[in-house]
Amino acid sequence: MTYFVSLKITAIIIGLLCIVGHLPGALAPAKFGPLLRTLPRNYPLGVVLMLSATLWFTTLTGVMDLGEISSARMQLMAVWTVAGILVVIFVPGFLAARGLGCLLLLGAAVILDAAFLVTTPWRYVMTLLAYYWVIAGMVLVYSPHLWRDAINYVTKTPERFRLFSWPGVVFGVVLIALGLFVYP
Repeated sequence: MTYFVSLKITAIIIGLLCIVGHLPGALAPAKFGPLLRTLPRNYPLGVVLMLSATLWFTTLTGVMDLGEISSARMQLMAVWTVAGILVVIFVPGFLAARGLGCLLLLGAAVILDAAFLVTTPWRYVMTLLAYYWVIAGMVLVYSPHLWRDAINYVTKTPERFRLFSWPGVVFGVVLIALGLFVYP
């Protein structure tokens, strides 16, 4: 196990993030729709997200077992750091989408690690969420314009934005309930 966090804590934190991320769109879609439409091309946010993903991955490389290539640990950490910085400098288009995609890919590992030896069948809710994050992360990294198109579709009208936001709030509540009452 790489991460030593319980499924209970993981579900509660992700549930809170779901609620915080979706509640503004559910309660005030006209106000938050224009803000959401600016996110895919928001360069300062992209720098923060991409450098956060770079730091996370570099740290992960430093602490995990690399097996046969453990002797190249420092070189790999240097390559990941330089690559992350070069992406920030030379790939400014849709950097926020790409950074979010990298963070989703890394976050999926935390969920899978937390659910690894849990015996309740409700762990599959989190496992499916992790694999959804993997697919979404890959799509965001290689086709970030699809996130822009999806945001434009969802925020076309305030009613549509509200309709798409409430399921995220409900899912967050379900995750918190699972974390509080089901997961060990």
